[in-house]
Amino acid sequence: MGDRMSSKKKTNGKNNKNNRSNPKRNKQTVVHFSRNLTILCIIAVLFGIIAYRSLNIYSQEKILEYPAEQSVTGYSVAETNYTIADANEHYIEYTFEERNVRVFWINMNAEAPVDNHFEIDTFLDDQKVEHITTGVGQGQYAEKTYLNHKPINRIRFSTDQDISLESVYIEHLQEASLAQKRTLQKQILVLLVVLILISCWLAKKEKLENIINNSINGIKGAGEYVKQHPKQLGISALLYVLAGVCGWLLRNIYFIVIRHGTWQWTTRSTIYGVVLGLLGYEIIKYLFIVKKRTFEMLFLRCGVILCVGLTLLLPLRLNVSWDDQTHFINAAGASHLQNSTLSIAEEDFYYTCYLGQLKSYSMTEEPRLRQILNDPSARVAESSDQPVLINFRTVIYLPAILVFFFARGLGIPMSAMVVLGRLASALFYLIVIYLGMRHLKSGKMIMAAVALMPGAVFLVSNFNYDYWLIALVAYSIAYLIGEYQHQEKILTVKDIVLIFGTFLVGILAKPVYIPLLGLAAFLPKEKFKSVKWRRVYRCFFGGVVVLAVLGFAVLIFGGGLGSGDMRGGEGVNAAGQIQYILSNPMKYTGLLLSYLRFQYLNMTMFKAFIVQTAYYWSIPALAMPCLIWLVVVTVLDRRRDDVRPVGCPIKITVLPLAFASVCCVATAMYVTFNEVGAATIEGCQGRYLWPIMTPLFLTLGQIRFLTIPRNDKVERWIEGVGMMLSVILAACMLTEFL
Repeated sequence: MGDRMSSKKKTNGKNNKNNRSNPKRNKQTVVHFSRNLTILCIIAVLFGIIAYRSLNIYSQEKILEYPAEQSVTGYSVAETNYTIADANEHYIEYTFEERNVRVFWINMNAEAPVDNHFEIDTFLDDQKVEHITTGVGQGQYAEKTYLNHKPINRIRFSTDQDISLESVYIEHLQEASLAQKRTLQKQILVLLVVLILISCWLAKKEKLENIINNSINGIKGAGEYVKQHPKQLGISALLYVLAGVCGWLLRNIYFIVIRHGTWQWTTRSTIYGVVLGLLGYEIIKYLFIVKKRTFEMLFLRCGVILCVGLTLLLPLRLNVSWDDQTHFINAAGASHLQNSTLSIAEEDFYYTCYLGQLKSYSMTEEPRLRQILNDPSARVAESSDQPVLINFRTVIYLPAILVFFFARGLGIPMSAMVVLGRLASALFYLIVIYLGMRHLKSGKMIMAAVALMPGAVFLVSNFNYDYWLIALVAYSIAYLIGEYQHQEKILTVKDIVLIFGTFLVGILAKPVYIPLLGLAAFLPKEKFKSVKWRRVYRCFFGGVVVLAVLGFAVLIFGGGLGSGDMRGGEGVNAAGQIQYILSNPMKYTGLLLSYLRFQYLNMTMFKAFIVQTAYYWSIPALAMPCLIWLVVVTVLDRRRDDVRPVGCPIKITVLPLAFASVCCVATAMYVTFNEVGAATIEGCQGRYLWPIMTPLFLTLGQIRFLTIPRNDKVERWIEGVGMMLSVILAACMLTEFL
């Protein structure tokens, strides 16, 4: 008993000694439970309101109505066939009860052999409300015509061609039943109760107390800074305004003097001029004013200006980039948190890539298109016509999903939601690249040059999954190269998780880039705190490789690619194509190598994809300057002390690993997009090379040959001029959308 007491006293004495030597341990954070709970409850209630407004698409419902045919003038009618007769006027008139009609559907019995042009007039009693010119294009059998959603009771439809009508009907919205709305209200109430209970638990935590204190102090600090430096902030804001105005003026002067044009007063021209002015001002600030600003921050600022400008200049429609209609509907549907659910407003925007009327409005009458998309009734009405499924890959649309969810809840119009959704993807891309650059000693200019290539900026500013794939793969490889460069730093579990985790999450969109992870195989022994940890890492890396091989085998040979992409033709059959490859391995290898040599990995393809803007005319003259700049920046952005720790194995293997990735890309397209036994590989687009660009050039930039010594001042000027060249090349691409 005495021994136990003696031991206890010794322990207490030791603890007291430790406590005296570490006074910070005696300091306990005072938790303001009531304040914290109040703040969390306010946030929970606000989130509940936003969630309800965002998910409530059950206030209105779509009603389809077949109007009565009142009269036919100027046609001879045989069943559903209307033949032009000799008359001064030709029209078919339909009447119905007074409705706020949104859509007038025209359905033909068969595909139109030629383009059909229609004139549609709407009336309320005898007063004409609207006149619209529309039609059914060749090969189509229906046309959805949007009206101005005003009260009408008569529609006159005319054409100067023979037609065969199956049916016409009108679409309007009315108050929906309360059943689904009440279900949603109950779900939101349950959510609120759960959030409040979680808030009660979190309000007691010291970590939350510190977060709230830091937030309050940050807000107070910002307020104090504004009070103490009003002139500096005013001058800074004025300089940004002047930079935008100067950019606009210089752009117009150039257009008048060099291009012999006229003064441009359009919105698009103004946006472009402001973008040029702001980009120039940021580079001037970096070189002459804010000496402490890092290069990666300059990249982030210039990238944001470029992407904001581009998203404002892009047309308000889909079919701007590759398959953007599919990616938009996947993101918009997932933002409703359930399968096969869209609002009618979102469906209307989806149709901008198909309907002639909406396409025409996007080019010539954008205000009219905004009026259709921003219809407040269409925002709260459900459309279940589009099959949208949520699965684990839906995470690749996360930035756009979050923007759509909160934008609907805050009542932001649909036309603005589109711009914000595109911008969300671009900002995610820029921020991830920025974070990757922070891990590097040298190679930041290479990352910036690749990230701001015209084709890349266009790609990430549209609806797709490429921004996710390119950004996370680039981040992972930059982090890895940074670990090679920081030879003195010991590798931690956090580092391993970030390198492998971001890479594997990034390639959820396209797993075919898994060979690039082989660059992580050559970390030197000095990076590990012990021999045991080095062995553990090797076992972990080997396990990842085995799982990757198995996963790729399941994807290719286990039916993971499905039946194939029917856009490649009726003969597409993934399972049959795999069987063909396994039966003819040498023949397919010859086909693959021949395709890569003569069609895919050649200068023509490189010059095309690096400036490619999908369905818009790219600027071919930009291609060679872009390629030259990539080579130059790869040579310039190297310091001997930074690249020395990067061993030869990683520099030697990057080319085989990049080539293996390209082979996987081409094979995946051959399996999913080409007919069984096809003699060539179709559908392999140049944009599939973008995820390989940063790993390739960043790793090649670590070669010690011909490193150029320079001081910090010269380095800063090289960085500033390099950023200027990158943004000039990207800004030239923006002119395609003026």
